[in-house]
Amino acid sequence: MRSIKLFTSIILIAFLAGCSLPGSNPTVSPDDLEKALDVLRTEVSQTLAADMAQIPTATALPQIVTALPSATALPTELPLPTSTALPTSTPLPTSTPVVLPTAIPATLTATATEGPKTSITIIGVEKNKVISVQADLFPANQVFKIRVGPFDTFFKDYVEVGTINSGQGGSFKFTVQLPAEVKDVERITVRLDSPAKVFAYNYFKNVTSGTIPTTATPVTATPVTATPATATPATNTVCEMSVSPALSSVMKAGEDFDAVWTVKNISGKTWESGNIDYKYVSGTELQKYEKIYDLNEAVKNGETIKIRVDMIAPKTAGTYSTTWAVVNGSTTLCNLPVTIIVK
Repeated sequence: MRSIKLFTSIILIAFLAGCSLPGSNPTVSPDDLEKALDVLRTEVSQTLAADMAQIPTATALPQIVTALPSATALPTELPLPTSTALPTSTPLPTSTPVVLPTAIPATLTATATEGPKTSITIIGVEKNKVISVQADLFPANQVFKIRVGPFDTFFKDYVEVGTINSGQGGSFKFTVQLPAEVKDVERITVRLDSPAKVFAYNYFKNVTSGTIPTTATPVTATPVTATPATATPATNTVCEMSVSPALSSVMKAGEDFDAVWTVKNISGKTWESGNIDYKYVSGTELQKYEKIYDLNEAVKNGETIKIRVDMIAPKTAGTYSTTWAVVNGSTTLCNLPVTIIVK
C-alpha cells in the first residue's frame, strides 16, 4: 500500500512541476505550488522512512553449516582372507616290506652268532672264610683263573686265589677260599678269566648268608711264595683239590667226623715225603689231635693222594670254618678248607 501511495505522490509532484513550466499560464501561484511540493516531499520522505522502518532487520541467516555428524568411523580395514593353506603333500605310500622267510634254506650255511654270556652267582658266604659260586653257560674244557679283591679297587688290589677247570662246561658249582687281603672288606668282587678271553664276574657282601652246595667242582689253589717285596708273588698252579664232607655240611653238636681232601699234584715235580707236610693254618681248630703231620708218601706229578684229619664239631650251634694246607717248608702248595654248620 505505501508503495502505491508513494508512487502516486511522485506523479503528482511531477505534474505540479509541469504546471509551472515557462510559457504556460499557471493556474496555481508559485507559492502555493512550492508549498504543495514541500508537503509532497515531506510525505514522500516520511513514506520512504516508514517503508524503511518496515524493512525487518536482517534476520540471522540460519546457520548454513550444519555441524557435520561426527565422522563416522570408517570401517576397519577388512581383513584380507587368510591364504588358504596348501594341502600337505600326500605321503607316498610306504613300500610294502618284504618279509624274508625265517627258515634258512638247506643249501645255505647259517652264520654263527654270539651265544649267551657266561655268568657267576654267589649263592653262599661264610664271612672272611669261603664263598660258594654257581657258574652258568660256561664253555667246556677251559681253565679259569680266579681273582678276588675289594669291589672298589679290584683291579689294583685283587689276589689270584686259584684256578678252576670248566670240565664239560655249562653249569656247575665251586667254592673259593677268601684270602686275608679281603678280611672284613664290606663288598668283594670275584672274577674268572680264561686264556680264550672268556670271563665272568660278580660281587657279594662279606656277611654270612646263603648256602654252600654239597658237591662242588674242585678248585686248584694258587700258592703265594715268600718273595722279596719288589718281586711279583708266585702264581703257579700246583694242585687240584676236593673235600669231604662238602662245605657247609650240617653236623650235630660234638659230632665226630673225618675231613678228607683228595689232592692231585699238578706242579710238574714230585712231592717228596721228607719235605712235604700238611698242617692247620687258620680258622676254628676242629682237629682232635695234632696241628701238623708229615706226608707219609711221595706224590709224583699227576698222582692223587687222600689226606685225612680227625675232627669234632663244636658243641655250640653255628657255622665253623677251618683251613689246612699242603706245605713245603714255608711255601703253601695247596689250601685244604672245611666248613660245617652245627645245629
